Amino acid sequence: MVTGLVRSRDPDSPSVRPIFRFTTLEGHPVEVTSKYGETNPPQPGARVTILYAPEDSGRAVINSSGQRGSTMGWTFTALGLFLVTLGALSALNVL
Repeated sequence: MVTGLVRSRDPDSPSVRPIFRFTTLEGHPVEVTSKYGETNPPQPGARVTILYAPEDSGRAVINSSGQRGSTMGWTFTALGLFLVTLGALSALNVL
């Protein structure tokens, strides 16, 4: 469950990081502040699905595209791979 939101340190940024609480399968309570900020995060009180590794529950994330990693990061990675492939094909005179 989302228990709160932390505002960005940058006063001009609209992003906030959700704070969420869950209980591990072993019964241990855990509270985590997300390391990923969002402009439209789940609100306090929202029930969310949590993903975590049993050996490191402190690195848990909310199962949403904004929390599993930066959407913008994946976009730039895909664009970079495309440009590298295009450059390699051009260097090999395939294009």
